Amino acid sequence: MKRALLIAVTLAGCLDVPSGPPQECVKSSDCDTANGEVCDEGTCYGNPPRGQYAVVISPPSSRKDLVPREMTMPSIASDGWIQDLALERPSVIKGRIEAMCLPPAACNRTAIATTITVTRPSSFKGGPGFKLVTDTDDTRDLTGPSFDIALPKTGANDQNYVVTVVPAGRNDEPSGNGETPAQLYPPVRFSLSARENSIQKLIQLGGANLPTLSGSVKSSAGGGLSQYRVVAMGRWEPGAPLTEVSTVDYTAADGMFHLVLAEGLAGPVELIAKPPTSGTAAPTLHMFDVPSNTSSQRTLLQPANLGTAKTLSFPVKGVDGSGSIAGVRGARVKVTATLGSPATSQTVARFATEATADDTGNVSITLLDGSGISTLYRLEVVPPASSSMGVLYDVPLALSGTALPLLLPTRIALRGKVLDHEGQPLEGVSVTARPSLRFTWSFDDDPQAFVSSIPASTTLTPETGEFALWVDPTIDGLWGHYDLAFDPASKARAPSWVTNDIEIPRDSSQTTVSIDDIRLPDAAAIRGTVLDPAGVEVEAAEVKIFRLATPGALCSEVLNPPLSCPIPAVLQGRGASDAAGIVRLTLPR
Repeated sequence: MKRALLIAVTLAGCLDVPSGPPQECVKSSDCDTANGEVCDEGTCYGNPPRGQYAVVISPPSSRKDLVPREMTMPSIASDGWIQDLALERPSVIKGRIEAMCLPPAACNRTAIATTITVTRPSSFKGGPGFKLVTDTDDTRDLTGPSFDIALPKTGANDQNYVVTVVPAGRNDEPSGNGETPAQLYPPVRFSLSARENSIQKLIQLGGANLPTLSGSVKSSAGGGLSQYRVVAMGRWEPGAPLTEVSTVDYTAADGMFHLVLAEGLAGPVELIAKPPTSGTAAPTLHMFDVPSNTSSQRTLLQPANLGTAKTLSFPVKGVDGSGSIAGVRGARVKVTATLGSPATSQTVARFATEATADDTGNVSITLLDGSGISTLYRLEVVPPASSSMGVLYDVPLALSGTALPLLLPTRIALRGKVLDHEGQPLEGVSVTARPSLRFTWSFDDDPQAFVSSIPASTTLTPETGEFALWVDPTIDGLWGHYDLAFDPASKARAPSWVTNDIEIPRDSSQTTVSIDDIRLPDAAAIRGTVLDPAGVEVEAAEVKIFRLATPGALCSEVLNPPLSCPIPAVLQGRGASDAAGIVRLTLPR
């Protein structure tokens, strides 16, 4: 875009000028007209970037008659206008959730309280997809619906929705008010096409021939363990995350339990018995590779020599910016121990406890002191976001009667400067460092989950455009790679931007990594009008524009990518429509 010479005019009196981007043009000749730019509202609109884009439009929460829409990017005219930002009417699904009628028992038509989750993959690669979660009523009214949900209609090229219904009452301990739906009925999952404007749906829970798991939870001496929450974890499809796929039961004094499994599961399940949160410290008991397509009986046996509960207090410290050793306020401390191996058919016991360091960095946790577990403890520590102290992962923790001093490693500082496309420093840019996919997907499942739980380091640039972010140089023996996300203030007329996969030099003596100046690309100003199906402008609709990911070699270069190896599409612009339905965004050229 061309630079216009703007003349300041002195007015009588004082005006409160709203904060916003400075005026960059007064007429179209001040803009890059050769590439289609036009001047409007003091902004040079147009000359949109090339590339593959997609858009997600979400209506305001007040418009219940509209649903989100996603699509590949409509054409952007050379003057910056986006066409076809139109929201659509929903397909409304109404119905009831009832128990399956199993003769000769009398049918119970009372609706069952549940949580319904509806998902559908994105229509574009790496997109956020659709997800809706809603609770249903347990109404006794036999004529009315117990749920009423609005979904984007299923198009000719869309996948069907996946609907998961989970009965309510899956608390850690018994409710005290009789059996909950979760104790009576397993979850159910089914596919749903939403092509019509209105759909009536009866969802039935339970069944006559569903597999069951029965058995007992026992102490090492053979007695029953009471108040344990027992459930089966499994997968609805291969490679999917584990989730609860059975009824829930709570053991009585005899330790007995009975579970009903959902149908349509993929592979075996994991049987889990969790001790009551209000009781004494004890491990959670696991049994792996239990067949999900047939009924069976199992005994979960607590290991011997666990000892008694003991409180261990110790300080969590680190070296602060001045070089002094200080307590790490707010550090999250987790201690775990595992007895047994999933490779066997025996019970595996897993003990876990967490605490947060107080204002002085001291933390107190409750552990078991028996000889069967005291040498197996492993420690994790995660300091607060943007702390100069680093994480600890899978560190042996010796249980002793004395206070344990714990010194966290020092993180490394990523330092750099953010410039606009003309090379001028940018103030007020939010800079965030996150572990890159290359780094995260190089870990096995457990450390991968740990890395994903570390709060992102974030800072705002001063007028010099400089930034410093503290990151862990290594985690669990692997050197780090980080993505830096830049989100400028709206007045900057600069686009959001991501610099991917910055590698930490393999030098343990380094305390700082200096990054070359980050020059953000020129911003293309674009706009469009969000309309409802009647052609009426929609205020407060959110529009997100994603740059589609290009296939690369990353998935073949890392140790443990997800099964489908989804490379997320990059969010490059977002905005909300005004009272006239107009949304204004910037995209990087």
